[in-house]
Amino acid sequence: MKIEPGQRVADLGPGYGHFTLLLAEAVAPDGICYAVDADAETLDDLMAEAAKRDIRNLRPVITSRYQLQLPEAVDLLFVSATYHHLRRPVGYFSDARSLLKASGRVVILESRLEGVAARLMNPHGSVPDRVHLQMSRAGYTLIENHDFVHGHWFAVFRAHPAKPGPLSRPA
Repeated sequence: MKIEPGQRVADLGPGYGHFTLLLAEAVAPDGICYAVDADAETLDDLMAEAAKRDIRNLRPVITSRYQLQLPEAVDLLFVSATYHHLRRPVGYFSDARSLLKASGRVVILESRLEGVAARLMNPHGSVPDRVHLQMSRAGYTLIENHDFVHGHWFAVFRAHPAKPGPLSRPA
């Protein structure tokens, strides 16, 4: 993901924090990793785990399920196993562009949800082509696409500059 020390990154829907803790370590010592979730208990559990590991640059952020909220613009927004939970992904990520730095990226890692069998066996995933189209409509360009883990896909998007509007914040 080309993460560097000192960057600001956010993990949307961190779950148990496997990737979140790795992201925090990757941007340490001067960078910040935001664990972003709508569930305070999830964030409390994650912060307890970070404390056990002496990870001090992780910051919990409660956000709405309908609009991303961050304390500052980030270099990277990581979205693992969360995209499929968003009800209006085009609007969500369109608004989120204003929370990315000019060179900011969105990385999406999801289970591959293609074919009837996949939908029956694992309803928690996304169809890559559909996500690519939705992200394009939200104002992003696909810059990388990877299929290196069986049953999953990984894509990197760069945002077009956000148009000023009532929901936009400076990046």
